[in-house]
Amino acid sequence: MDIEQIHDSTSKEGLGATMGFQQTSDGKIIFGQGQRYYKYDLLGRPVWERTLPAKFADFSHEIRETTKGTYVLRVGTSDYRRTDGKQQVRSIRDHIIEVNSDGDVLDFWDLGSILDPYRDALLHTLGNVSILLPEGARKTDSLAENEKLEGEGLPFGDIPGVGIGRNWAHVNSIAHDPVDDSIVVSARHQGVIKIMRDKQVKWILADPQGWTTALAEKVLTPVDAQGSPLTLLENGRYANGFDWSWTQHTAWLTSKGTLTVFDNGWGRAFAPTKLQGNYSRAVEYRIDEERRTVEQVWEYGKDRGDNWYSPITSVVEYREDTNTQVIYSASVAFLTREKLIRPVLSEVKYGTQEVLAEYHLHSQQPGNVGYRALVIDVDKAF
Repeated sequence: MDIEQIHDSTSKEGLGATMGFQQTSDGKIIFGQGQRYYKYDLLGRPVWERTLPAKFADFSHEIRETTKGTYVLRVGTSDYRRTDGKQQVRSIRDHIIEVNSDGDVLDFWDLGSILDPYRDALLHTLGNVSILLPEGARKTDSLAENEKLEGEGLPFGDIPGVGIGRNWAHVNSIAHDPVDDSIVVSARHQGVIKIMRDKQVKWILADPQGWTTALAEKVLTPVDAQGSPLTLLENGRYANGFDWSWTQHTAWLTSKGTLTVFDNGWGRAFAPTKLQGNYSRAVEYRIDEERRTVEQVWEYGKDRGDNWYSPITSVVEYREDTNTQVIYSASVAFLTREKLIRPVLSEVKYGTQEVLAEYHLHSQQPGNVGYRALVIDVDKAF
C-alpha cells in the first residue's frame, strides 16, 4: 500500500496528516486524514472511504476498532456553540465519536462539557504561545463563568489555550474498555481520563493540581505494591520512583489488565520548557478502580536521558504474542536547533530493562517528526 497514492493534499478532504494507523481484527488497516477516514487492505485496495459525519470535523491522531466491531475516532466540531453565546466556534481535538461499520454515529463524547477546558496548569509550561485567561482573572468551577472571564480579546484557533475553540485538551489516543464499555483518553494538555457511557468521569491519571472540585475527587492516589499511599516529596515527585505521565501519548489498555503510557516528559512537574536534562519514559500502571488508586509497576527510558527524549508523538504498546513492550521514541532531538530527528524503535522484554531489538532512524529533513510505529500481523492480513 503506497500512502502517497491515497494522500491528496490538493483537495479540501485531503488536507492534514495521515494518522492513526491500526490493524483491525480482519487484518485490514484503518486510518484517517483531515475530513475523511479509511479502511484499506495491505495491497492498497479500499474497503471503504468515508467523510466525517455532519457537524464533526478535523480528524487526527486516533481511530481504533472496539471489540464490538465499532470504531472510535478523535475529531473536533465545525460549529460548536459555547455557553456564553458569543459565537459558534470550531472546537479543537476535544471530541470522540463512535461509528458503526456503516459509518452511522452511535455515540459521542464532548470533552468540553465533561472536563474543565480552563484547567491551565500544564499549559503554563508551554510558555508564551499559550492563550490563558487575562491577568487577574480568577478561574471558577463554572464553565459559563469562565467563558465570561475571557473578555473580547482572546483569539480562537488551533493554538494551545484555555476554553472551547482552542487546543485545551489535545486528545491523541483512545482506548475502549470492554469490561464496562467505557473509553480511556489521553489528553496531552490535561492527563489520562476514563469516561463512562453516561459521560461521567471514572478516574483521572494526572497531577492533582488545577482540577475543579468535582474532578479533583476523581484523581487517582499513587500507592505502592501493598496498596499503601506514597509519600509526596518536596520536589513534587513521589516515593518509590512513581511519577505521573506528562504531555503523554498512547494510553492503551493491555491484556494483563494494566495501562501503558508513553510519558513524553515535556513540562514534567510543571517545569518550564528546557532544552537539556530531559527524559521520556514508557510506563505501565495498575489501576484499582474501586479504591481509586494507581501503582506504577514498570518504566523504561528514564536512564537514557536526552538521547531518548521525545517531547512529542511516540508510542508504547504491549504485545501479548511476544510478551514484550514495543516502544517508538519518535521525536528525539526535536528541541534542538537543527531539528534533525533521530527516532529510536525498541522492543523490551516485559517487566525488565532488557532490549531485545533496537533500530535507530535518522531524518535528513529538519522538523520531519515521526508519529507512531505499528506492528503488522501479516498472517492476519492475508
